[in-house]
Amino acid sequence: MAARKPKPIDFIYVGSPQVDLRFLSLCLMSLLTGMEMDIFTPSFPELMGAFSITIEQVQLTLSLNFVAYALSTLWIGPLAERFNSRNITLLSLCVFITGSIFCYIAPTFETLLVGRVLQGLGMSGPNVLSYAIVYEHYPNSRESYMGILNGVGAVTMGAAPVLGSYLNLWFGWRASFLTLLILSLICFALSIKYLPKHDRPRKIKASLGLNTYIPLFKSKKFLWPAAVTLSISVCYFVFVGLAPIFYREDLHVSLEHFGMYQGALAASFGVMSFCSGMLYKKFGKEECFKISIKLYALLGIIAGLYGFILPTNPLVLTLILIGSSMACAMPINITYAIAMGAVDGAAARASGMLVAMRLVFSAAGLQVIAHFYDHTYLPLAVMIGAEAFLAWGIARKIVVRD
Repeated sequence: MAARKPKPIDFIYVGSPQVDLRFLSLCLMSLLTGMEMDIFTPSFPELMGAFSITIEQVQLTLSLNFVAYALSTLWIGPLAERFNSRNITLLSLCVFITGSIFCYIAPTFETLLVGRVLQGLGMSGPNVLSYAIVYEHYPNSRESYMGILNGVGAVTMGAAPVLGSYLNLWFGWRASFLTLLILSLICFALSIKYLPKHDRPRKIKASLGLNTYIPLFKSKKFLWPAAVTLSISVCYFVFVGLAPIFYREDLHVSLEHFGMYQGALAASFGVMSFCSGMLYKKFGKEECFKISIKLYALLGIIAGLYGFILPTNPLVLTLILIGSSMACAMPINITYAIAMGAVDGAAARASGMLVAMRLVFSAAGLQVIAHFYDHTYLPLAVMIGAEAFLAWGIARKIVVRD
């Protein structure tokens, strides 16, 4: 009698197939990615005081991290396609762990920046390759599983400011980086045990030069969905990057309430991402995409006009943006999957390029908006309204098939 294959441990998710421990490991890496972005941002005012730095200088902790993140992703995809996703993920986590140690012990602002750069270099592997592994190993549920990964990351982003706020209140700003260090060590241990040891065989080994990305940029099937994914993501990250200053310093929101506002914004995206698989199944991906992108554009334009018409109320603004976050969840999950499948055998490269472009544009956007920031909502309003209209216009060129 043949031995029975061990049954994986599953968790319940409405509208999704059962998920094994491999996918749970990928979800934990998405959790780490969400934490890395947002857990320490509530400490911006404390960092400014501790190191005697300006708003533009404290933004470097995000901008330099984004740039390092982006540069490393340019090689993560080709390296994974040549040397195996598991090996590159483990190496990346080692770099991230080193960066977390630097941030935790940082005696100077320069040491903190070095740590943030190392965290950016190390975070690219887990973030990029978790989506590539899903694309290759879960072909029948790609959009749903990517929705779960996005949902985990977004819910974590929602929880991270709340957690970061209380860690800052109780233990100081260093506690956030200690939390990242502990979580990255857990991810490293689980990745050793559960990540697949072999990728799908490829006929051609990817080149390690940047010319390996040329087929992606020649493909309209990659460019249009990538443009929608990037425009929505960049707008969100720029807003989140400036939110600690805008909410706390200019709208006079308390540290505790700021965490709740930011948490609700990210959690709304996460909830809709978790539900996306069920909605695709019931209404079809094409119909979900058309309705959600129109709703996202409408709410984004309303959020933009709000900056010109009425005095900024943090609760009203957050409620509008919560609706916008929920509306953009399905378009991002769908366009991400379409872009990754645009060129055969290039899923890891496509994922890496999407992350790289998102981070470069986010870093540039942060510095530009920070430069024009006049301690009012107006610069952010212009960005949000213009991006919503742009995303809707580009989305009309994308063909979504069920």
